[in-house]
Amino acid sequence: MKNQKTWIAVILLGTVAVNAGAYLMVRSRKAAQPEPVATRPPVPTPDVAPPPPPVAPPSEDANAGLVRALRASGLAALEDRDYDRAVAQFTEALKLRPNDKDSDLTRLLGIATDLRSRDQGHAAQAPTPREPSPGRATPRTRAAKLAAARAAREQQAAQAGPQEEAKGGLLLVTSTPPGLVVLVDGRAVDLTPARLPVSAGTHRVVLAQGERRLYEETVEVEADAVRSLNRDLTAELTPAAPKPAAVPVAAVVPASPPAASAAPTGGPVAPAHTPEPTPPPEPSVAKAAVAQRGDLEVTSPGLYGEVWINGRPYGFPPISAQALPSGPARVEVRVNGEVKRRMTVEVEPGRSTRVRVK
Repeated sequence: MKNQKTWIAVILLGTVAVNAGAYLMVRSRKAAQPEPVATRPPVPTPDVAPPPPPVAPPSEDANAGLVRALRASGLAALEDRDYDRAVAQFTEALKLRPNDKDSDLTRLLGIATDLRSRDQGHAAQAPTPREPSPGRATPRTRAAKLAAARAAREQQAAQAGPQEEAKGGLLLVTSTPPGLVVLVDGRAVDLTPARLPVSAGTHRVVLAQGERRLYEETVEVEADAVRSLNRDLTAELTPAAPKPAAVPVAAVVPASPPAASAAPTGGPVAPAHTPEPTPPPEPSVAKAAVAQRGDLEVTSPGLYGEVWINGRPYGFPPISAQALPSGPARVEVRVNGEVKRRMTVEVEPGRSTRVRVK
């Protein structure tokens, strides 16, 4: 009986020990695992207006009006021979369009700078009258008088030398818009803006576009002087409204009179009147305009640069520029934006001209 009670006690104690060990093991595992984070319901965000679109920077065309005004002021200054103001106006216009290197502003600035340097050089070379030295005595002998006269003649020849060399003048021709053909005394010489050295006297200046003459004027160029000619031909270049096509009118052939009234009885009968054939219609204006244009093929084996024709880029050589206005064309080869070669080529209507830049 006693042994039975002992075994019951041992079994109870073993059961308690096993349960306690299992409880401690489960508790240690729960302590090692992180506690789950309670999920929160999403907070509704208030409706937010989308950000405004970025404002585009002002384009360069916003300054087009100011650039035109500065260009006109600079041209007026060139006509007044105020070259300092002309240089300032053209420089300010180029600052508003720094990337516009193909416009005529760069060439106008170069012309104004050259003319200013020319005037400054003439002012520096102007002879100053020499005052007779008070200490020099009047020559009395014949030899001394001859020597003094020879020295005076040499001095006068030295002063008259620069004046005799300056036999020609400069002709400055500008236009709005630029790029018009300049003809001096019937010969095409350059495109506007142009700075042309001419002989002193009267010259006939013509501004043309292709075969169309837009303006003519006779100018007087004085020796060692600058004559400016500036004209706004925008209205003349505005295309006119097309004229309605003429409707061909059929020729009316009068009915032949009866034979009895054409000639008396028994007389010879007059031959019937045959209508003259109508002339062929004239070619259209479009065909005439195409006939006045030509092509240029430019190659540059010795210099690799971008080809510009009449202020427009055409790519790297060899290039083929088609349908150019007939007459002189300004061809330039630019390397990194700098003009390395410049020439004037005559574009023949209806033909392709080859140009080789050396």
